[in-house]
Amino acid sequence: MISLTKAPCNLILEIKSFADSFGWTKRLESMGIRKGQRVRKIACQPFGGPVVIEIGGCCVSMGRGIASKIDVEVVSEAPPKKEAVSDPVR
Repeated sequence: MISLTKAPCNLILEIKSFADSFGWTKRLESMGIRKGQRVRKIACQPFGGPVVIEIGGCCVSMGRGIASKIDVEVVSEAPPKKEAVSDPVR
């Protein structure tokens, strides 16, 4: 297991545990972040910026302090995003 801050981007991750300091468990669960939930890490901004994850089609941004308390495990690579294909008009 690794912390969410150290996990690579664009992988499917499973949340294994998180520290319950200052009542963060209820706050994280209200955002859909629960043990066993699968998420995708979208971005990790440089210079101490936020970590962005995708949960059930929604993006959630959180600070590194909170993200470092979430332990995850890599499940698989994220499937490529399907782009809209349009037929050329003839």
